[in-house]
Amino acid sequence: MKNTPQTLLVGIDGGASKTVLRLVTPKGRTLSEVRGGPANIASDTAQAVNSIRAACQEALAQAGLSADMVTSGALRLVAGAGLAGAEVSGCAARVRALCPEFAEMAIRTDAFTSCLGAHEGRDGAIVAVGTGTVGFALRGEETRRVGGWGFPQSDEGGGAWIGLVAIRHMLKVADGRRSTSRLARRLRAHLAREGEKDPLTWSVGATAAEFASVTPLVVALAQEGEDVSGRILDAAAREVAEIGRALLAGAQWEALPLGLVGGLAETLLSRWPEEMCGLPFLPSAHAIDGAVAMARSVVGNP
Repeated sequence: MKNTPQTLLVGIDGGASKTVLRLVTPKGRTLSEVRGGPANIASDTAQAVNSIRAACQEALAQAGLSADMVTSGALRLVAGAGLAGAEVSGCAARVRALCPEFAEMAIRTDAFTSCLGAHEGRDGAIVAVGTGTVGFALRGEETRRVGGWGFPQSDEGGGAWIGLVAIRHMLKVADGRRSTSRLARRLRAHLAREGEKDPLTWSVGATAAEFASVTPLVVALAQEGEDVSGRILDAAAREVAEIGRALLAGAQWEALPLGLVGGLAETLLSRWPEEMCGLPFLPSAHAIDGAVAMARSVVGNP
């Protein structure tokens, strides 16, 4: 008589800079949680799949389990994944085909799982501010999205955008088009330590994640009172507030609670222009919680 396989839930939050993967029992006990590499399935499907699969193997190992248990049929993994780029046609299907360890895999955008997690399954809206930015709202079966069309053409106010604005300032100072600043000096010195490239050509071919990597320096200098850095973050907050305002426009959306999520949420909330958009809240639950909820909806409540 064949034994019934043990079912575990896998929540996956995959963005442009990192992947978070959580292994959970159907009754909600977390067995492990790990971080992995980037997982934008539109810009680099192979990298995203490698990040997800490596994180899954690490999570299994941390929980005292193995990939062999999956291949033998002793363990059944059901995944809910919020992945950057999932809105691009065909990408989700390719990821499912390349991740055979998951018996079932529900895939939505990372904005969807961020909103689902932030409002714990209830109607609501979020602006996610990480490497990029996107606004997303859920109202019953209806959804609305604002922004998040990729960097550099969109994603205003996010980490990559902040990094780009800082780099532009440094280059203008180097040209003599702007007065020197502590940001320009510190940023140039920081990039000089990054490798062999000239700091003035560092940004040629740089990815969104690489631009975002200089944002912590901008934030740190702004906290010290450096004027240019502060103005850049103020501009970022206004860009993000504009996304929130557009997201809540219209009678059917304006009453939704607005959450600000992502790695830069707290930083930008302190600079939020309330005259543009009402002050959002910082949710206690996150995208990974929404991803786990998606996985649970696939298997049904225990």
